[in-house]
Amino acid sequence: MKTNINFVKRYSFSLVAALLLGSSLVSCDAILDEKEVDCSVNYSVKFKYDYNMKYADAFANEVKSVTLYAFDNDGKLVYQKTEEGDVLKQEGYAMDVDMDPGNYHLIAWAGLNNDDSFSVPLVTTGASIEDLKCRMDRVYAKSDGQGGIINTKLTSLFHGQVESQNFTTRAAINQEIVVPLVKNTNTVKIILHQMDGVRIPAEDLEFTITDNNGYMDYDNTLLEDEQLTYYSYHHESGNVVEPSETKSGEFSNISFATAELTVGRLVENQNAILSIRNKATNETVLRIPVIKMFLLAKLQGQYDMDDQEYLDRQDEYKMTFFLDENMKWIDSQIIINEWIVRFDDMSF
Repeated sequence: MKTNINFVKRYSFSLVAALLLGSSLVSCDAILDEKEVDCSVNYSVKFKYDYNMKYADAFANEVKSVTLYAFDNDGKLVYQKTEEGDVLKQEGYAMDVDMDPGNYHLIAWAGLNNDDSFSVPLVTTGASIEDLKCRMDRVYAKSDGQGGIINTKLTSLFHGQVESQNFTTRAAINQEIVVPLVKNTNTVKIILHQMDGVRIPAEDLEFTITDNNGYMDYDNTLLEDEQLTYYSYHHESGNVVEPSETKSGEFSNISFATAELTVGRLVENQNAILSIRNKATNETVLRIPVIKMFLLAKLQGQYDMDDQEYLDRQDEYKMTFFLDENMKWIDSQIIINEWIVRFDDMSF
């Protein structure tokens, strides 16, 4: 019986202590005048980029700068902060933010630098969330009416959003908020094969993708924009000699040309068109809707995700085409990211 009495005493003491501790936490606002009580709250924001095909966080490797914007319930800017450089590569990096407790709409534009391919307006406290649009920089040809031109490699652009985040008023804690990022830029590599060994003059070919996807709202949806023409920033020609499949042991001389382009965010209901034109003859080598082709590759790969998620996660596309002796596209198949897409009738 003595043991039971001691147990009750110890339990009663622990219960009273827990109640007193709990009371001190929840009543922190009432005892702020007590200097020995620390009621501070440290807020930090962690940015995560695992919305990719590897499902792995690549933030430290890919993101060079990040700007966080916080808007109140009326959609007015109350806080912003930018960090860039090596600090983003540190293990466990999170941005310390000095904000009042409350509920906020968080927006992040990441990857922007002074020499970027995109522009976001300078906003100050009190600005509307509607002002936070992002526009791709472009140039124009002397002949007007052709839309904007992008003829350089785009820097990587990322967007993040948390529509309703509560910064708690609980005492003496560290609160870390996570903002997930989506990559808005894509690299498209074009490979042309000529199986008869006839040299493909890459310098005579013009590789372009057209789309009107260079103007994004604060929530990353596309706004109405002019047609943009993306030109390749790199191209080259070459030959590969490979053993033939015949018993004679002969070698096949395969000629190739490659080109690389970068484009903005690909959206499933957009009509992005890839064109290859022979500048010497002014003939069109091929012309296809690339988003439709990319989604066919998604079906071939049987990825368990909807179309827009696939387009947002996949940021690199390699398309291989085969040409006949007249430098015309043999339109029976395309290889996209190692998946063979076959078709009998290509009519667009």
